Amino acid sequence: MANYDVIVLGLGAMGSSTSYQLAKQGLHVLGIEQFSEAHALGSSHGKTRLIRKAYFEHPDYVPLLQKSYELWHEIEEFSQEKLLHITGLTVFGNPDSQIIKGIKSSRDAFNLPVNEISSAEAQRWNKTFMVPQGFVGLEEPGAGFLEVEKCIVAYLKVARRLGAKLKFQEPCLSWGADSSGVWVQTAKEKYSAKKLVIAVGAWTSQVIEELKLKLEIRRVPQFWFQGKNSFDVSEIQTCFAFDMPYGFIYGFPRFSNSRDIKVAIHKPGARVSDPNQIDRQLTSLDHQWVSQFLADVLPDLDPIPTEGSVCMYTMTPDEHFVIDQHPRFDHVFLAAGFSGHGFKFAPVVGKMASDWAVGSKDLELKRFLRFRPNLF
Repeated sequence: MANYDVIVLGLGAMGSSTSYQLAKQGLHVLGIEQFSEAHALGSSHGKTRLIRKAYFEHPDYVPLLQKSYELWHEIEEFSQEKLLHITGLTVFGNPDSQIIKGIKSSRDAFNLPVNEISSAEAQRWNKTFMVPQGFVGLEEPGAGFLEVEKCIVAYLKVARRLGAKLKFQEPCLSWGADSSGVWVQTAKEKYSAKKLVIAVGAWTSQVIEELKLKLEIRRVPQFWFQGKNSFDVSEIQTCFAFDMPYGFIYGFPRFSNSRDIKVAIHKPGARVSDPNQIDRQLTSLDHQWVSQFLADVLPDLDPIPTEGSVCMYTMTPDEHFVIDQHPRFDHVFLAAGFSGHGFKFAPVVGKMASDWAVGSKDLELKRFLRFRPNLF
């Protein structure tokens, strides 16, 4: 006899959202996490993540983003926590930039509010930024950022309130499935359930090694900077991004009581063979391109970071997600391969997983089915 309706393996962004959505459906849920709550050892940490609808990656994501916004507001209401900050986002690049073209493509396909900034207007956009000559801008007023760790804590808090049982510091040693259900053996205990959701991020290939998924783990640093010569970083009040020759650099306004602002490069770094052995020591080479960007575009910021951390991207070959049930077990679901741009989708991924668990067809998954076409 199964002890639970669903076990959720991994309680980062996707697993915490899934646990909440399942508990909201009235299911008996067990969430298992190998580390502590809202830890900084995987991909779901670093204080902030961008959220936007005019998605340069592909217009197919826009309906999911529209649903994600709705669901982020829902968890804000249920948790009584402010998680989503609408500050606007302006992206600059050459007119022929694939990122600029991608934003326009999503904007036009869904009639999204995105304002164009000419190259002449870009020079006058904000006195703090030295926008490179010839760059144009696209301003999305409805974009902003999410508070990462706070989002996960909010999901876990409400999931508990709804009856989910959550276990931390319990690494998964093995799992299995048969016609009667599933089981998970942790370092402490063996649990059984009718269904299993696997959302373990960079540990996916270790947990489901038999599928031999073509996932690459990449090391990605992120940094925070202060102003120079008493420059007040609160003058930067919007999210920003620049498609520079050396990479896509993005940043956030100051929030809460912080004296620093986060600036990072969206670029997969060194390949990681084992997420348990990732190098978390930061060097000047890790921030060379971000510091170069500050010298080029934001000279009022000190190019030497005050703080840094290392996270991981779990990359698929085409950088699109893996969201589907297991090819051999209909009662096992997988959410993985978010390729460095998945956090903002956490609410909708959780909704997809919970809909799968109860047999609902509320959200269409066909664009994200990955196993049946044998892509891996």
